[in-house]
Amino acid sequence: MEGLHLEILDENRRASFEKLAAFHSAGYLAGGTALALQLGHRLSYDFDIFSNREISFNFPAKVKSEFAIKETLVNNQDEFTFLTDSDIKISFIYYPFDLTQYIVKEASWPLDILSPLGVALTKAYTLNRRNSWRDYLDLYALLKNRITDLSEIVTKAQEVYGEIFNEKLFLAQLVYTEDIAPREVEDTPLFSQKIGIEEVKEFFGQEIEKYLEESATDNLSR
Repeated sequence: MEGLHLEILDENRRASFEKLAAFHSAGYLAGGTALALQLGHRLSYDFDIFSNREISFNFPAKVKSEFAIKETLVNNQDEFTFLTDSDIKISFIYYPFDLTQYIVKEASWPLDILSPLGVALTKAYTLNRRNSWRDYLDLYALLKNRITDLSEIVTKAQEVYGEIFNEKLFLAQLVYTEDIAPREVEDTPLFSQKIGIEEVKEFFGQEIEKYLEESATDNLSR
């Protein structure tokens, strides 16, 4: 599996990732694990597979033929989420937005994987709807390493999600961290030095200020 940071997966998650090859045609790997496999910035927790098709009635049976399911958490047309016998959460999610141009394909990988920019767009969209430390951490890694910037994220997110992506709400949410539980921060293992909420919040504040200044300059020059 050339080009991936497999060290972010423990033994059980590595085995689960390889088993997901049976679902290569069902969708592509997205979320934090997709990003961590490409950046190597933190350990993996779960697997989110996005699909442009709704979950079929017989799909759970196919999953059960590949995985020992400990518990089914969600089972409907939009999502099938379960825990393996190793307590690994795997989700197949109907994702109606077109991210085709952001999908990376490699023959040796069990699944196609959403690119870092693609993950950034989904995280920006999700941030308007929930507060998760891992989402903040992933966006921090993307911006800190200059893989993308707020201007590109906002522009591309508006292309993918249209009017349902709210730029102002996204920027406000980046520096709203009150709902993040300290325990969640403590329980997120990193490969680099430990990063705290205040450090992330301050960094996002600086990035937002820079983005707004650049946007104002662009508007004046038109």
